[in-house]
Amino acid sequence: ERLGPLCSSQRRSGIAARRTQGSQERMARGSSAGYDRHITIFSPEGRLYQVEYAFKAIKTSGLTSVGVRGADSCVVLTQRKVPDKLYDPESVTNMYAITPNIGLVMTGIVPDARASVKKLREEAAKFKFNNGYDIPVSYLAKRAAD
Repeated sequence: ERLGPLCSSQRRSGIAARRTQGSQERMARGSSAGYDRHITIFSPEGRLYQVEYAFKAIKTSGLTSVGVRGADSCVVLTQRKVPDKLYDPESVTNMYAITPNIGLVMTGIVPDARASVKKLREEAAKFKFNNGYDIPVSYLAKRAAD
């Protein structure tokens, strides 16, 4: 209902009141309040939410993966957990080939793993196209961490 014309200062104060009310509602929805956007931003409580999310994803997967590096070789082992008996057990994997010489094992949330694998494959292909040789593992690992 309309009570009459508002002067410009009344309109502005009404808009400001609505904005602060909306921002207070947004702040109350989650305790992270924007501190989960980057891995290097601490919350006022001193927490790194991105690190906590990563640990939670690994814990909820219930899988164990182990990697051992030797002088000229490496071995990676992981558990295979078939989520449903309708799945083909051979199609469930946590090990992915990035290039013919570089592999990756992931535990955690499967769609996140597939997105990371796709990104790393694209990064490796772009590197090979631009430079003419395969991407070094150290460079790919650094790009994955960034």
